[in-house]
Amino acid sequence: MSKQLSRRSFLKTGAALAAGGGLMLSGIAPSFAAPSPNISLPERRKALVFIMLDGGNDSFNMLVPTSTSHYNEYRSTRSNLALEKGSLLPLNGFTDTQGRAFGLHESMPEVQQLFNSGKLSFVANIAPMIEPVTKATYFDNSAKRPLGLLSHSDQFKHWQTSRPGERLNRGWFGYFADALQPNRPPQQIPMNISLAGSNIMQNGIESSQYSITDKGSVGLIVNETKSPLNTALLNSFEGLLTETYPGDPFKESYLSMTREAQAQHEVFRTATANTPVPVAFSDTPLSQQLRKVAQSIKAADGLNHKQQTFFLRYIGWDHHDELLKSHKRMLGVLSKALGEFQQALDQMGLADQVVTFTGSDFGRTLTSNGNGTDHGWGGNTLVMGNPVAGGKVFGQYPSLGLDSNNPLDVGSGVLIPTTATDQLYAELAKWFGVAESDLPKLFPNITNFPNGVNSPLNGLLTG
Repeated sequence: MSKQLSRRSFLKTGAALAAGGGLMLSGIAPSFAAPSPNISLPERRKALVFIMLDGGNDSFNMLVPTSTSHYNEYRSTRSNLALEKGSLLPLNGFTDTQGRAFGLHESMPEVQQLFNSGKLSFVANIAPMIEPVTKATYFDNSAKRPLGLLSHSDQFKHWQTSRPGERLNRGWFGYFADALQPNRPPQQIPMNISLAGSNIMQNGIESSQYSITDKGSVGLIVNETKSPLNTALLNSFEGLLTETYPGDPFKESYLSMTREAQAQHEVFRTATANTPVPVAFSDTPLSQQLRKVAQSIKAADGLNHKQQTFFLRYIGWDHHDELLKSHKRMLGVLSKALGEFQQALDQMGLADQVVTFTGSDFGRTLTSNGNGTDHGWGGNTLVMGNPVAGGKVFGQYPSLGLDSNNPLDVGSGVLIPTTATDQLYAELAKWFGVAESDLPKLFPNITNFPNGVNSPLNGLLTG
């Protein structure tokens, strides 16, 4: 349902639309000098949903080894932050090459069910990387590292661009739209839809995101009246949209963006108005946002979309203190939202065309700072959907020992990642339709890592 405007909110929301919302909501991209990667992308009915766990998820308390020797190592390293073995939810039927079995944080029963039913897998010890790094090359500075390593702002950006040797304001979802919507008419909704406002991941050279809320698109309903005052205000707005200002490029640009935003709002509102979602979602922002994502995917024909991407942020994962209490609550919100979303996709006949994945600024230190953990590097993430080869932990889950006992620990349990975001994104991009030969155009560092049949993530996506 579109966001309805009362008299009280008319001026506030109208001003937001006019004074910059037009740019954000209409998907008008900022101008960049560099050309877009010239990728070939056939139209397919597919959607990628990215959820950024904003702040740095302590993912080694999300996915925990449960085999005896490995759990004992985990317990010793994590000290007062270690979870009781009996509280962990078992992930059945999987052991890695080291003989490790795994369990999940007790607050994630929906994710446990998805894993055990083959609809979700984890990717272990992943982070943005430029090239492979060893302990030796880390300490002698001979290996290239991401800019701003351990920095929230830089790593948040690198997860969106997968170009950690640069600081860019455009990302690989944006390049998809450059390829698929090169001549998008102003009233057409961009294929990249954000529930977190402006972002880098969905910015291309000629394209950008279309921002909505969990209630729908933001705009003015100009054809409905409720009171004489509303009628007058809305008629005034309609009149404003028809004005012209020859010789005044600022006013002309301002009105052009506002017209575009309003036209797109009407398209989105019409396309989703009669698209029911058959699952009751929890009353949390993340669940409600994923409900709107499911509805938007179902309404793809009305939006004139084949492929779509979605960008969401779940903020608050920077747990320098109160880790155990806060992490339990937030993992529970995430798990329930993912379970509801996948259930809705199943019931709406969409499950075969959607892949959902998470990222987070960085992993966190294995060691406790007393009541929480500090910034790290490698961490664990998840990939969900019918096309996923579920029930597995892909990549190399690291040893959780410290210092000389761990070839990846560079101090305080900061772990060198063994899988690059490029490798995960390459698998997702290929599933979306990108030719393997075009991957280096999207991810220039992919040639530094095993890819294709040699990738540790080969076989992650089967659909």
